Amino acid sequence: LHFGILAKEYDRFGMYKKLLPELVEKSNVKEFLLERIQSMCDPYYKSRALIQLAEFYDEKSFELLNESFMLTKNIQESTLKFQVLERIFTIVHYKEVDRKVFIQKIIDELILIFDDIDGLHNRIIASIRLSFYGSGEFRKKYLTIAIETLSRMEEDNEKIQLIIKLKPIISIYDDLLNKLNGIIEMLKNKMHYYFVNSHYGRILFNKTFQFPESNLNRNINQNLENENTNKQIADRVNNTELQSLFVLFSQLNDIKLVINKTDSIDQLWIYLFNNTDNQSNIEKILNIGLHDEIFLTPQIAIIIDELMQKGKENDISMLFPYIIKPSNEVLPIVQRWFTQYDNSHQIKKLSALLLAEIKHIFEPAVDIIIDLLENDNDQMRYRAQRIFQHPERDVREP
Repeated sequence: LHFGILAKEYDRFGMYKKLLPELVEKSNVKEFLLERIQSMCDPYYKSRALIQLAEFYDEKSFELLNESFMLTKNIQESTLKFQVLERIFTIVHYKEVDRKVFIQKIIDELILIFDDIDGLHNRIIASIRLSFYGSGEFRKKYLTIAIETLSRMEEDNEKIQLIIKLKPIISIYDDLLNKLNGIIEMLKNKMHYYFVNSHYGRILFNKTFQFPESNLNRNINQNLENENTNKQIADRVNNTELQSLFVLFSQLNDIKLVINKTDSIDQLWIYLFNNTDNQSNIEKILNIGLHDEIFLTPQIAIIIDELMQKGKENDISMLFPYIIKPSNEVLPIVQRWFTQYDNSHQIKKLSALLLAEIKHIFEPAVDIIIDLLENDNDQMRYRAQRIFQHPERDVREP
């Protein structure tokens, strides 16, 4: 059962009656569901059920999350345990945002579990995900592990997928980038070499072979299903006309950057990381934000996070109003911005907006967004207004 806002065409009580008939007569639905959850035996499914209930049972949210956390110790499969802990981490950040000791316990447990994860591909995924839970040396440690593990993988689609994924994430670490380039130089298949260095490769592998974003287990434990899907995708890509069209588009994009001597948004952010005093570079990023959109990709989130650690907020805060749509995998960074900084920091205001815009609504964030309604920046004020005036909101409902 999903306790949330359902589409108008759904009959909530009709759905209750079909899925759980005895629920219809219960006056306290949450307590009834808690009783049913407590009767479950499997620690993995029970811990997940407790997390789901915690999202909607405010009075007992921490109690439920803590019980789910304790249950993870009984989950035998490391990847499943990792998945559940990541979900607890997400929920606690908008249900019990002040539980900083508990949040740190979750991170500590994720680190311990990482050592037990088997399989090169799975370890690389987990190490990349862990890198988002800290900054500085912590982040670099796990990205280094990812690169070292990648070097031991056989050359296949999974390896190319991971190379393309890692390349922007490690772009600010020259030593890691050199190691990755060494791995790329060793690729035997020339098409693979082309993929990792071209726009076409990013289209093909970032879209077709989608890297995990929010659910580690869903990706790790569906390898067989993904293999079948990838074969079907490969059949489609083999269509000569379609493939030629993609190649042409991608090559034109690559050539355009060279001829016009223009830098991609990714390269502009790397320049910003290396020199925050270059006003011309900042203006180029601002111009992109004004005319297009700046998505909070893993690369951009990491660069902002590392610059924040260096005390460079004042140098980059003018870009914050134009940063939108964080990918699920960078949510640990965005959530840390909210908990780590006080209300005087612009990054906290940005994090409140980003979380609210993806429907992570919680009281401290709402307080900040209310204050943003009187913000001097037009874009920040507009985004705050949109949250309270969502076009899909039924004006007849309070």
